[in-house]
Amino acid sequence: MDLSPLYDLRLRIERLELRLPTHDELVELREVARAGVHPPDEMPFAVAWTDEPYSEDWVVGFFEERLASWRPDAWALGLGVWAEGALVGLQDVLAQDFAATRTVSTGSWLGRRFQRRGIGTEMRAAVLELAFRGLGAEVARSGAIDGNDASLRVSQKLGYRAVARSTVSPRGVELGHTDLELRREDWRSPLPVEIAGLEPCLPLLGL
Repeated sequence: MDLSPLYDLRLRIERLELRLPTHDELVELREVARAGVHPPDEMPFAVAWTDEPYSEDWVVGFFEERLASWRPDAWALGLGVWAEGALVGLQDVLAQDFAATRTVSTGSWLGRRFQRRGIGTEMRAAVLELAFRGLGAEVARSGAIDGNDASLRVSQKLGYRAVARSTVSPRGVELGHTDLELRREDWRSPLPVEIAGLEPCLPLLGL
């Protein structure tokens, strides 16, 4: 499958650009993660991927394997996030059978030295605009582990509502998890987002 149109997709906000990273940029992204994403005694993710050894497969291989398994009815778009020219993290938007469900899920991470600057809110807003305005999504889902207050605050700020409680065990210890949902009619983008290069991507996204 020719995924090259995805590399021309751009989401732009005043200080951010989101796009698909190249292989060399994935290596750079791995180094951002290696420098730290969260305190070692905390685990804010449902899957403890930051506990993995820092091998070539860590971040880089995972990302490239996802692209290799891409299908229009099952896709995971991992967009690198550049803030004022610096690569700072990754913003995922994922869907299963999007044409029928009109539902996406999101996940993200930022290097620790780039946190607490409002970047997390802006990068999530960018992919929500892609989902709702660009793709015609009806629902966006996310979640936050108990204790990950920063992620929960971003969701609340953008209009998500808690819809359920569940549990996850990223390090073998059961933790509470808040399941969140944002519906199209409740979405108001807090800032303008430019979406470029989307139309050639639509068949790859099942549209």
